[in-house]
Amino acid sequence: MDSWESLYFSVMVVIATAVQTITGFALGLILVALCTAFGIMSVIDCAAIVSLVSMMNTGLLLRRSYRDLNRGVVMAIMVGLIPTLLLGFYWLDQVGRDQVSLLRTIIGAMVLVAGTTLMLRPSPYSSLSAKPLFFGSGLIGGLFGGLFSAAGAPIAYLMYRQPLAISVIRSSLLAVFFLSTFVRAVTGGFAGHYTPDVLIKTLVAAPVMLVTTMLIEPTLPAIPDQAVRRLVFLCLMALGLYLLLAP
Repeated sequence: MDSWESLYFSVMVVIATAVQTITGFALGLILVALCTAFGIMSVIDCAAIVSLVSMMNTGLLLRRSYRDLNRGVVMAIMVGLIPTLLLGFYWLDQVGRDQVSLLRTIIGAMVLVAGTTLMLRPSPYSSLSAKPLFFGSGLIGGLFGGLFSAAGAPIAYLMYRQPLAISVIRSSLLAVFFLSTFVRAVTGGFAGHYTPDVLIKTLVAAPVMLVTTMLIEPTLPAIPDQAVRRLVFLCLMALGLYLLLAP
């Protein structure tokens, strides 16, 4: 990785980390989408890096808020998520380097869905959803978590409809993403995805992510949530359409 490529990649990590820190999801999806759009690295390599970086990011954010998470909800999601995460990982491992165009299309569509999810403000349910709904969101999210280390959108949408405090929702999401990226990172290690080049790029990304998180986290109460969501929505729409339409 030359100096300019390192700079571009670092900027992408800052953008993805900032969105994750503010909204609670999308680090993996945004970083994979940016790397794919600009041809920085393969989806397999980027997803491997995202697993480690996202695990560090969510672990860092959880250190203060883990007491707020809803353990029953997290467990129900993870029971559904792990089997499909392994399935998605296996599919990527088998065909990921040969189906670049298909993967690009899937990522573009996911970015558009994530952007839409970010702007939706559905009214909360009157009572906590039944465990099978959380299980089902885990099933769907796990597939994309295995493919791109980006399990967030379906899980985040369901969580934000729960009659729970925002702190509980955010901490529960962080716990799910920490556990899912941990499982994916371990699986990637056994599959040989952590080549020397991937580890070097992870060493570039990790301090950038940590510094970005530490700078933004104390300012969260002062950040205008709706304005940020609109900006991220517009950026995700542009990125998703580019991935879908560009030759």
